[in-house]
Amino acid sequence: MGRVKCSDATDRENDIREPKHAYCSGLEPSIRAAASTYGIPYGTLRDRLRGAQPRSAAHEKEQLLTLEEEKSIVRFCETLDDLGHPLQAKMVKAFAMSLLPPHRRRQLGKHWMTRFLNRHPAVTAKFSQRLDRQRANANDPAILKDFFRKVYHFSLYIYFKLILVTVAWKTCQKAQCTTRKHLQHG
Repeated sequence: MGRVKCSDATDRENDIREPKHAYCSGLEPSIRAAASTYGIPYGTLRDRLRGAQPRSAAHEKEQLLTLEEEKSIVRFCETLDDLGHPLQAKMVKAFAMSLLPPHRRRQLGKHWMTRFLNRHPAVTAKFSQRLDRQRANANDPAILKDFFRKVYHFSLYIYFKLILVTVAWKTCQKAQCTTRKHLQHG
């Protein structure tokens, strides 16, 4: 599925909003001083003061899905999670394709799922929870003991079956049997 970023874009926007306000209100004498005081890059603050938009807002028109369509995908994922179904990237992509009108319908990009999860970190947590819940049963000692008990009994069954076939084979060879029908049923 690809790597998912840890930081939230809204936190970054809040970090940039404070130095912008400090510079515009006169609390900081220069853009460089405001940037160093609040610990953000000078170029970022300068560009935002000149009217540059955040990366997500600047490229919003290039996205195949609108914000409302993405919100409906998030609701779809939450509904599936509430019903107890594990989220699968293939299902989410198929639902996203069904939302596109025919004139915009084309394949979603290779990294669409990763970028969608970056924009909606709440859905990312639901993907990882499903894996953890599925693996929880594998860590249960009672289930593991039962599995290995069954493997042990099955291996004993095969071992004794092999012994019976071997004894029958040797008996048949000693008696010079030409038909070995009893071995076929063994």
